[in-house]
Amino acid sequence: MTLPPWLSPLAVLILGREPRLRRHVVFVLLTLQLYAVCLGVIWHSQYLDIIPPGLAQMLSWASIAIFGSMYLAVRSGRTQHLADPVLTLPHAVISVGLCVVAYTQIGESRGNVMILIAQAIVVSMFRLKPAHVLALGLYTVSIFALAVGWLSWQDPQRYPWSQGLTHLIVGGATLLMLSLVAKWVSDIRMRIGSQAEELTQTLQTLQQMATQDMLTGLMNRRVMTDLLEAELKLAQRHGQPLTVALIDLDHFKHINDTHGHHVGDEVLKTFARLSGSRLREVDRMARWGGEEFLCLLPQVTAQDALSAIDRLRQAMADSVPLEQNRLRTTFSAGLAQARPDETLEQLVERADRALYEAKQQGRNRCRIHQDACGPSTAQPVSIVAEGST
Repeated sequence: MTLPPWLSPLAVLILGREPRLRRHVVFVLLTLQLYAVCLGVIWHSQYLDIIPPGLAQMLSWASIAIFGSMYLAVRSGRTQHLADPVLTLPHAVISVGLCVVAYTQIGESRGNVMILIAQAIVVSMFRLKPAHVLALGLYTVSIFALAVGWLSWQDPQRYPWSQGLTHLIVGGATLLMLSLVAKWVSDIRMRIGSQAEELTQTLQTLQQMATQDMLTGLMNRRVMTDLLEAELKLAQRHGQPLTVALIDLDHFKHINDTHGHHVGDEVLKTFARLSGSRLREVDRMARWGGEEFLCLLPQVTAQDALSAIDRLRQAMADSVPLEQNRLRTTFSAGLAQARPDETLEQLVERADRALYEAKQQGRNRCRIHQDACGPSTAQPVSIVAEGST
């Protein structure tokens, strides 16, 4: 909700700026109506001469001090690191205690106080864990029983034991039942919250599975295809260069057969890690299939892209040996720069032809597919690294 400009500074002063802090402060402010009703009962009882002015003032200032302390503690942000940043349990314990004290003092208006105690339990169930709600209920019944006993012992004429026992049975049973219901509601709330969290995690996992390659963490083919389509249209619309590189790890089947698939997986992850550190932030790498990868290099010509891919090739060749067996891995790459009005399939096909030429001429090298058509147009433009495989 957008507040008027004149009201925004006041909202910041009362609630704070951080959204999470604001939610907690609002929850504390919601309990203000309980205190307002409590003060109304106290002042009305004083007006009817049910309680003396001194006691009314003491109860009033105690209520104001409790609420003010809780508000300042939450508003200051010092409670944000706690499991319950709004201090629900101590707030409820103190409030119920204050209501029970009022119960012992306001005579015929005691029924109103019982409603306030019930409201405190109901509000707490939306923040407390089930065990804490039950503990609050048992605490409430216990101090209520003490209050009833104290009244019957202190003033048996106006509050005889028979009346006190009736109040204890009816009021205590009601408060205990309310506590059990509040615990049940809190338990449902906790389960719903847990299920919602699990659902969120599941949706995040499904999102990752739909967009990422689970082994390397790179984009998968489907996402890269959609991205390529969009980038190709954008480049053609604005007349900007765009280059794709199709990369294939050399002798990958031999690595799997000789050293095992776990070593092959490490090779794939090593390539993904190196591509993230050697390429620009705007460049995008995806696992195209098996040991084949496709790199999107926007706003660069094929010649400029060649330098970046060749640096990545050299870094891969110099990567740390796996399992201390001096295993070195290389790749071959074919590059193609997008032509006007060219489809994505045509662009990737030309990169694939350049990759095929690189494989045919010895691997561990990069080649650019030229603009002319025909099988002889994939001209070599990079140097074969020493120790070529």
